[in-house]
This record gives sequence, structure tokens and C-alpha cells, in this order.
Amino acid sequence: MSKAGDSPKMKSEAGEFPKMEVKPFNILISDTDEFLKKEKSVFPKMELEAGDFSKTELKPLSILKTEPGEFPKKEPLDISMRMAKFFGKTKSEGISASKTSTLQRLKSLLPPLESKISLRRKKDLMNLLCSYSLDARLIYDDFKSSPYDERRLLLKLEAFLPKEIIRDAENGDRYGSSFGFGVADLNFIPEAILHMAADLAVHQLIQTLISICKNENPCHIKCIRLSTRSDVEKRTVLTKVSAALNDKHHALDILNSFRGPLTIDASRYPTSETEKELKQHICQLLQLSTIEDDDILCTRQIEDEMSRSGYLVILVDRDGEEIVDPQNLGLWGTLLSGVLVFITSDSPASQQNKGGSTDWLVDLEIRTNEHLLPWVVFCHNVGKEFVYSSNAILTTAQRIVEECGCHLHAILLVAKWLKNHQDVRNWELSLLKLQCADPLHDIHNFHGLNSIIINAFLNLIWDEMNKTQRNFLLTCLIIPKIREGMVDDELMNHWMSSLFVDAGETEKILRQLVENSIFLQFNGVGGRYIWLPEETYQMLERLYTSYPLFIEKSNIGLTEPPNTDKWPNAVRIELAGNKISELPQSPDCPELKVLMLQSNADLTKIPSSFFVHMPLLCILNLSYTSVRELPRSLFFLGQLRELYLKGCECIMKLPPEIGNLEKLEKLDLDETQITHLPKEVQKLTNMQSLTLCFYEYHAKKNKPYSCSTIIPSGVLSKLKRLEHLCIGVNPDDERWNENVQVILPEIFGLECLQTLSIYIPQLELLKLIPAHIFELDFRFIVGRHRQRIISSIPPATDVEFRQSDCSLKFVKGEGVPDEIKMVLRHSKALYLDRHFTLKSLSEFEMKNIEQLRVCILAECKEMLTIGGGGAAKEDADMLPHLLFLSLFHMKNLRSIWEGPTPPCSSFGMLQSLSLQSCPKLTTLFSLDFLGNFSLLKELIVNDCPKLSTLISCGSSKHIAHTFLPKLSKLLLLHLPELTSISSGLHIGPVLKKIAFYDCPKLCSLSDNELVSKELTVIKGETSWWKNLEGRRLKFEKIFSPIHEEADMMTQLGTLEYDDDNNSGSGGSMGAPLQPTGDATPLSLNSLALSGKDFQKHSLPMWHIETGHSMEYDGYMWRKYGKKDILGEVHQRSYYRCINQKVGGCPAKKKIQRIQDEPPLYRITYKGLHTCGAPSLNVDFVCFSPTNYTNPHISSNQ
Repeated sequence: MSKAGDSPKMKSEAGEFPKMEVKPFNILISDTDEFLKKEKSVFPKMELEAGDFSKTELKPLSILKTEPGEFPKKEPLDISMRMAKFFGKTKSEGISASKTSTLQRLKSLLPPLESKISLRRKKDLMNLLCSYSLDARLIYDDFKSSPYDERRLLLKLEAFLPKEIIRDAENGDRYGSSFGFGVADLNFIPEAILHMAADLAVHQLIQTLISICKNENPCHIKCIRLSTRSDVEKRTVLTKVSAALNDKHHALDILNSFRGPLTIDASRYPTSETEKELKQHICQLLQLSTIEDDDILCTRQIEDEMSRSGYLVILVDRDGEEIVDPQNLGLWGTLLSGVLVFITSDSPASQQNKGGSTDWLVDLEIRTNEHLLPWVVFCHNVGKEFVYSSNAILTTAQRIVEECGCHLHAILLVAKWLKNHQDVRNWELSLLKLQCADPLHDIHNFHGLNSIIINAFLNLIWDEMNKTQRNFLLTCLIIPKIREGMVDDELMNHWMSSLFVDAGETEKILRQLVENSIFLQFNGVGGRYIWLPEETYQMLERLYTSYPLFIEKSNIGLTEPPNTDKWPNAVRIELAGNKISELPQSPDCPELKVLMLQSNADLTKIPSSFFVHMPLLCILNLSYTSVRELPRSLFFLGQLRELYLKGCECIMKLPPEIGNLEKLEKLDLDETQITHLPKEVQKLTNMQSLTLCFYEYHAKKNKPYSCSTIIPSGVLSKLKRLEHLCIGVNPDDERWNENVQVILPEIFGLECLQTLSIYIPQLELLKLIPAHIFELDFRFIVGRHRQRIISSIPPATDVEFRQSDCSLKFVKGEGVPDEIKMVLRHSKALYLDRHFTLKSLSEFEMKNIEQLRVCILAECKEMLTIGGGGAAKEDADMLPHLLFLSLFHMKNLRSIWEGPTPPCSSFGMLQSLSLQSCPKLTTLFSLDFLGNFSLLKELIVNDCPKLSTLISCGSSKHIAHTFLPKLSKLLLLHLPELTSISSGLHIGPVLKKIAFYDCPKLCSLSDNELVSKELTVIKGETSWWKNLEGRRLKFEKIFSPIHEEADMMTQLGTLEYDDDNNSGSGGSMGAPLQPTGDATPLSLNSLALSGKDFQKHSLPMWHIETGHSMEYDGYMWRKYGKKDILGEVHQRSYYRCINQKVGGCPAKKKIQRIQDEPPLYRITYKGLHTCGAPSLNVDFVCFSPTNYTNPHISSNQ
């Protein structure tokens, strides 16, 4: 017995129509007006239900022979002449006035005749396919959306149909007569296939009628012609149609929508002389009075009744050469309210007469000959010469097609499997596999899918695929586009990146899958497209539960790894962000390519044999774990390409066995405790990306160095393929001063280098830099200095700089050295930290800074103004491309610009401006300078005690212009003298967010200043708001108080972390972050981090030193670990926010005692509190609203 969703077995006796249950499908609209409306209809997937066709015993094979010439080539229709002839008839020629009126109304509804018939040829094929087991949406969507006269068959049909059929349908020709067979071949089609074609034709008719009944607008199809091969088959089809209409599954829908069915068999009235008797017979069927004397009145009576009542009329044509004309019988009235089904034959005479009064009104033609399509598709793909090579194979082929029914994809799969096979045993085996379910697969897992395609795919295809082919297929489950179609190159690139296979193997696998019709292909815009049929995709989803390629269990709080039973099939295992402390001893993972274990802080040890059975492992991520050493089995991973150890602070030494990983391409040692690089790294000649960090190293005066050189000479020069190099060192490490002079020439000789990040302590070394290095993405830190205990700028601002490419950080400089000018000329980002003599940025000369996108100035105590002054030329553009400008702790800064008004392009691209701790700043914007900031989006002014207004102008009267048109965020903090926002000028027409804190003299908010209609929030202290004069109702609705006991900047949502901040320097916002520090460059490698991991670890870091351990510093912490540190007497303690598990707060800190007498502690904070916990009320946190000075922070280091 067939299961639900099975295709029918097309086998029945002549005159017997087996029972079936048919699902409706939508019909293409044929009226021009309906086409122009382009109303979208839902086309459900067409599948036949259980019991559709009864299965009978196979009779001995018989060959149905036909007379030669039964399928003559049709002459082209002279449609215009026939229409003119039809509509040219008048009442005097025997046509009643009502009939003429009816025909004229029908004519007015129709599109141009030539276009209609040409389109109908295509539409007939589309409707035929929709009655098969295909997703109707694939057939109709593109076809229906095209203009009426430009519709082409859907490109995806190329995968199912022979080219000859598509070509004939595109040209508007009838494709059934050729179908890839010659006339002689048609004479030898098995009789059972011909019976199946008749069944499919009737099945399509019933589907069409049901769809007409269920459509909201049932007048799309009015006339259906069902053409049979012969008069004998015509009578057989009539019997089947009658049986189907009487079937209880169909009768309810059809009979409730139409009167009838009214069956008129004209074959009982063989000649035109008996037409009068036929009309009398029709009157009796309609229960009308018979009018024997007046034939015209009788015709009019029939016509009027047909036009009033919605009849389903089944009209059977005469036998022989003479055909019946529905026009003369008065049946055209049916087309106004009902449906006419005209059953005829494809005899030579009937073909010659088609195209007359009947043809132009036919909306849909169903031909039994065209339902030989399953047989044609099978023979075309398996090879006709093999099908007809022996009676045994022909008999088996017939049974295979009957078994598959109208499921074209199942037929394709079987045909490709049998292609070029002459052994009949293979054919019989394929039939057996189609009929029987594979006991290895639980059929209940595939509930709802067609059993034929299940058996064809699982038994013939899946069971014979190797693991590599299966993995390629299962990987498609994470590519939803594959269900609609994607360019083949895109699919191969996905496979190569996810399965780590080369292009040759990928192309080979794709070719095999396409040749076997598992993937289907078509040619579209941009190249060859590959798509996976929906049923195949759904089967792969069910197979995935038994053959999981990806085990994804990240960030769900696991304390131990998942069961290893399914690890043998896994290609990728993700267990990141859990609480796993132990791993299995030696799991069997022969297919594993990617293993993600990062962010398991409790994982301290990896079993020594853990990697023994992972021969194909390509990516390993152990970042942010507490692993102390790497197991020996890791160094036998011959296929390992990427190794991530970022944040593994317990790893203090990189073993020399690292040289065994000869295929390693990426190595990330950022934030580790290693003190030097082993010379065996020079064996890693495939290395493309290397991130090194020697930042945490602390030398004791009474302890010798374990290694006198950080990076051995000759190591980097051997890495010829290196593209990305990042070296972070502790500026206190004296070894680097000598080491850098040795390795710089090696680095500059790397021909493939694209990105370089390095600390250069001596200015003289800049002279060694060759010109081609400035074509790279470089990040240089220049200047001799000691490690900063605390960053002088907020972490978020430091992030903006680190995300910039081609950046220069110049620390503790004096004057304007030529070497700095040379580097600056090629830089896009500048961080000037503690320059001792610079009074204006103009001293660097405009030509050297004009290309800057990001500029950060911190603790430049002698700087009086950013631009202008004596060093500036009046006509020179100042920073015309600058996007981001931040000023911090500028002791003597008085204004941004001094002197004559600069050109309008100066600062003309600036989008973000931040000023903090500028005690002498009195002028921010002057009226004549304000127009330069037309693109400014964000403005933060913090701790500028002498600033009374943002805009300095004599009088705002008669100034109707609105300034700062793009400003959307405004933060004004710690401005004790602020009395007015903009001196009465209109600003910020699109301002959305504004915040005030500690602005006691700002007593009112003026409507003249705040003109924005898009303002969504005003933040400030509650006490200040209550004392505000003249508060407007519109302001009351959007006010949001600042809770002073909570972290203020977290509440304000500083601009650097807002989603709509587009003021960046052009760097990727997805770039990973690094701890704040002068010698810690931007990490280059975050490819192994998922999105959640990135959010968790892309966090700012800063340090303080204090005489107190500060286990309580105003926040609530939970201690979660401690460990010994190389070179330190005391252990380091680790803390995380108490709200981490509940609220997901990412804040952490670690405390290290570095001196006994007097006691001195180094405290490292990482991440901002997002939980609303009480803030640390000291100045070194950079976010506190108070002005507290820590005695242990040195400002002159």
C-alpha cells in the first residue's frame, strides 16, 4: 500500500478510472486585464494522495501500433482570418442576435489572438507540470510576473525537461508530437505507458476543475480542450472522466460549484445532418421545451439557459473526420457562467479543423500525448538505445516509470543511476529499491514526504555515496539560498571554506552531484546556477539528525561536553562559552575539521591523547581558557591550519614542537604569558597570519632573563608567505630595544606582507622603513616611554583608533621630527600622546595631515589650539577628510581654531567631536566657523569648566539659519559655567538624544535652540530638571533621569558603542579589541570567534596601581580563580561581576600584588558594567562624574 503523499501508480484498464484524491492547484490567468493586474496567487505544492490509482497485476507486454500519419505536422493557423470569419457572421447568416452579443462580449474580454494562442502553448505546459509532483511555486512565480507578451518558461525547468520540449513551448509550437521521439518511435511506446498518459490527462482535468471551484475568481479558465490520440482513446477518457466526476472525493467540490455535469456525446450523432437531433437531445438534458420547427430559436433557447446557469458541460466530439462545432449548438453561452470541457481526438481531420471557431476560445488544452512526458524524460536521460535494447529492459523500464508516476525528479534520479547500464539485473534492482523502504532508515522520520522520492534518494543515491559526498550535501543545510538557486562558484567557495577542501576536489564533487541530478542546474544571469529541490532539502534535514555534521552547544552553561556518540560524524564542534572543566580522554573524530573550545574559563587541562583521533582537524580555538600547557598530541595534527590561544594567560611557554605543525597558517598568541618565541617557528613556512604578545612579561632585577632575545634572528625571514604580522611587547622590556633593530630588516623583506603592527622605540629606526611598507596597512607606535598604569582616554575612544588602518601613535615627543612627518604623510589615524612642545597641529604641516580620518590628542600640555595660529596658512585646508576628533586632558587648550576663518572644507567631513578635561577652553565654535561642521553628528563636551556656551556670537537676533544640520547626539557633562547651549541659535534639526550632567547654571531649555522634532530622549539629574525654568510639555514626555548611584556613562550610552554611530574611520567595526597600552597593537585575527564570542571578548581594558587590594571598589565581585605568575611572588586573583550569570554583565578584574613594602597592587579591569551596579567613584576609571585624584597615578610618565 502507498503511504500518504505517494505518487499514484498509473495503471488501469480501459474504461475504468481508479479512485484518487486530488489536491487543487492554481491556474494561470488568461485574460489580459488579469495579467496586467499581476495578482499574486499562492500555488501549493501538487502531490497525489494515497489511493489515487489502483494497482493491478502487470499484463504481458503489448505494443500499441498506430497508423502511419496519425501525427501529421500541423500547418500554421491563420488566426486573424478565422476570427474575422467568426465575428463577421451576422444574423442573416443564421446567428441569433443574442449569440452575436455573447460573442462580442467574449471578444472584449480577450487579449490579442496571436499573443493569446502563443502564450497558451507555454501555459499549457506549465499547467501540465503543476499537476505533477513539483513545487508549483517554482513553475509559476517568474512566469506570472512577466509581461503578457514576453513570458518565458522558468529557467529551472531546464533541469527537468529535454531542450526540444522547452524550445517548442517557447516558440508556441505543440511539443507533444515530437517529444524527442520520431513518429516511428511513438508507435512502439508500451501500452501501459499510454494508459498512464490517459490517466494523467484526466487527473490534470480534475485538478483544473477543482482549482476553478476554489479560486476567488473562477472565470480565469472557461474552455478546456482534452485531446486524445484516437477515437478509441477518446471514449476511454470519457469513461474515466465520468468515473472521476462521480467519485465522492471530487463530486462535492465540483457539483457544489456547477450545475451538472452535463455530458453531451456528439459521437452518437455522427454527421452534421443529425445536428438538429443533437440540439433536441440537449434541450431534453436541460429540461427545456423542444422546438422542432425553428432551429435558430432552439439554439437561442440553449444559449440563454447556458448563460444564466453555471453548467459544467462535457462535450464529446464526433468520431471520424467530421467534428462538432459548439458554436452551432448554442454552447458558447456556457463560457459566461460555467465551464466547457471539449473532448476530441488528434485525428488528421480534427487537427485541420482546429484553429476555427473553437481554438481561439480555448483557455487550456490537455493532450494525452503530452502526458507521455514521464516516459520521455526517463528515456532521454537513461538513453533510448538502452531502453529499447531488449524486451526485458523495456518491460522493467515501463514498470519503473509506472512506479515513479508523475514524479519527474524521482524519474531523473533513477534514470541517471541506470545510465549506460545494459545489465537487466541492475534495472530490476533499481525497481526493487523503488518499491521497498530501506530498513536502515526510519521511514517515520520522513513523514509527509513522497515515498517514491524517499526510496529513490535513500536507496539509490544516499546509500551509495561516500562520506565526503554526504558531507558536501549536508553542509547545504546552512545555505538557505541553495533552495532557490545560487551561482556555482559561490557554492564551491562555501564548501572550500567550511569543509577545508581544495578547489579541484570541490569541483569534482559538484560535477558528480549535478550529473546524478541530485543538484539541478540552469543557466541564468551571472553564470550557471545550482539548486537543491525542496523535497531533497527536507530529506537532508531529517538525515541530519542521524548524521550531524555540526554540533553547536555554545553559551548554554554546559559543565561537561555532550555525549561523544555523535562526534565521529561531526565536521564542526562548537562548545564555546560554557563551564566545561574536563574533556574526554581520546574521542573518535575522524571527520572533525573545526573545534571551538574558547571561553571555557574552568578548562585547565587537556588530556594528553585528546587529539590522537582527529587527523583532519584544521581549526582549533582554545582562546580565553585556563589551559596551562598544550598536550603533545596537538603537535601531531598534520592538517592543522589555524590555532587560536588568545587570552590563555596560563600559557607561559610555547613548546618547540610547534614546528611540527607545518601546515599552520594562522597563530594567535595575543594576551598570553609567553616570554619569547622558539626558533622552531621558522619551520612554519605556510604561516600567513602571526599575532604575538610579550606584553605581560615582568623582569626581576635579581633574576636573569630565561631568554635574552624575544624573537630569534632569522625566524621571521623564513616565513615567506606571511601576510599579517602583529607584535605586542611590554615597553618596559629592555630586550626589545636591541631585538627590534635585528628583526625590522627581516620584516621589511617579507614580500607578501599586507598588515604590520609593531612598537618602534627609537625614532632613528623609522629611517629603515622602505617606501613599499607605507603601501601596507601599518600600525606603528613610536617613542620611548614606560608602560602606562592607566590609559588617559576612555577605552571606547582607544577602540576607534585601533580600528583604523594606517595608524601612527606618537608618544612623549618633542618638536616635529622629519621621520614622524614621513610616517604621518601616509597615515589615516594619529594618536598624539603627551607631546611636550607642540602648540598647534598645524606645525606638522597641512600636507602631512590632510589625509587623516581619525585624530586623538591627549595630554599635549603646550597645545593652545588645534588649527590656526602662527603656523597655519590662511588659504590652507585643515584636516579636510577628518571624521573623528577627540581631545583629552589638554591643559592649555583655548579653542579649536584661532585666527582668520579657514576655508569651508577645513573640518568639513567631521562627524564626531569629543572634548574632555580642557580647563582653559573658552571657545568651541565661533559663528563664522560654525558652517564648517555641517556633517557633525555627535558632540561630547566633558569637564570644560570655563565654557559658557557651545557657540560664541555677539547676538542671535535676525539669524534664522539652522546650524549643525546633521547633529543627532549631544552630551554636555561637568560644565559648571554653561548658561546656554547655542546662544539662542537654532541647532540640530535632527537631534535625537541629548544629555546634561553637572550643568548647574543651565536654567532653561529654549525652543529657539532645540528645534528638533525628532528628539526622543533628554537625560539629566532629577534635581536639575525640577529646578529648570519653563519646562515644555514636549520635553516632559521624553525626559529620562540619570541615577547618580549607577554608572553614568552606561546610562548615557556613549556614542562609541551606539549602533547608529557611522562616524568611524573606515575600519571594520568587527575588528577585535586589545587591552589598552602603548605597546599593545590591534589583534589581526578574530576569524575563529563567533558573534557572541566577539561581543564577550571585544572589551576595553585598563590598569591601575594602588596601595590597597581593592577587593571592594564600589562594585560587587565574585572571585572565581587564582594562579601562580612567572616572576611574581604572589598569586594573581581573578574576579567577575556578581551579575554575570543573571544579567550577563561582562565586567572582570584581576588583582596582582607586585610589591610587599610598601604594599602595591596592580588591578586590571576589563569590560564595562552593564548591570547598573554602583560605579567606582575614582577618576582613573575614566567614566566617573567626580574629580578624584589618585596619588598612585603618575601623569608625567
